[in-house]
Amino acid sequence: MQKSKHHLYIEVLAKRILPDDIEASAIQQEFHRLEAGFAGEMKLKQTLSDYYFKTDHHIFYNFECMNDNGFSHQMDAVLVTSYFIVIFEVKLLSGVLFYKPAQHEFYRIHNEKRENFRNPFDQVYRHQLFLEQCLRKWQITIPVYFAVVIANQQAILDESLEKFPIFHISGVPNFIENLYRNTAKFSANISMIVAKLNQLYQTLPPRRSISLDRLRKGVLCRQCNYKNVMDYHYGTFTCNVCRAKSRDVLFETLYHYRILIGEKISNRQFRDFFGMTNIRTCSNILSRLGFEKCGSKRGTYYIIPENILSWSKKKT
Repeated sequence: MQKSKHHLYIEVLAKRILPDDIEASAIQQEFHRLEAGFAGEMKLKQTLSDYYFKTDHHIFYNFECMNDNGFSHQMDAVLVTSYFIVIFEVKLLSGVLFYKPAQHEFYRIHNEKRENFRNPFDQVYRHQLFLEQCLRKWQITIPVYFAVVIANQQAILDESLEKFPIFHISGVPNFIENLYRNTAKFSANISMIVAKLNQLYQTLPPRRSISLDRLRKGVLCRQCNYKNVMDYHYGTFTCNVCRAKSRDVLFETLYHYRILIGEKISNRQFRDFFGMTNIRTCSNILSRLGFEKCGSKRGTYYIIPENILSWSKKKT
């Protein structure tokens, strides 16, 4: 199960945003929300992995795509069986949850404070309508259901939610059992549905971008929670505060660059982002890495591979 590109972008941005940036606090909060959401999705995956399905099935996690109008869809999980399809929207919320259906207002009360949230029913209903439209276009007949799953067992669901498809994560198996019992046996071609959804799938780009001048430059020390910069000397980076030493932090910094800026990096861009000044030293580092090299002379740049984090054991 992989994090979305937006999640990865915010994860890196939270480490790199200047501490006095006007959005620094908001970015940190968004990162914590994304982490909480991902933890909830992992709990759903574990629950579904432990369930005995009565038919062949396929589960898409973090299903992303664009509709014909150019708008995006991001679904936490899509369960496909030969009888039905279920879209799961996972929420890791705490406190007491309430719903006013006439106003489409979803809110919670936590620590005596009321806080409104985007209505998850409207969110997942939009996905349901979209998938139903796709199925009609593909001439496939199968019902599409949805459910909002609360992954925090400490959350309390108010009586105002009783008539709506929302429940704690422990209720997922019972929800699926009821669908098996009460849904007409369509026996749709699951292989065709999965193939069509795979064709529809499209990784979405991050939902934000940021200018270079708002980023902290340099190789940042993991031991110091990315608060301090490391210096380069004879193949090793050393933290100028805690004195921790590392070689593979080079790959993590290249990963940060790839996520925030792009896969192409020149010697000048390398020096700027890494906070280094020696052209020859940086040229040697880039050459030893063995990246794909493009262009010539001052137009030379290198392609940072997508799996750069797995290069940590490679000598630099």
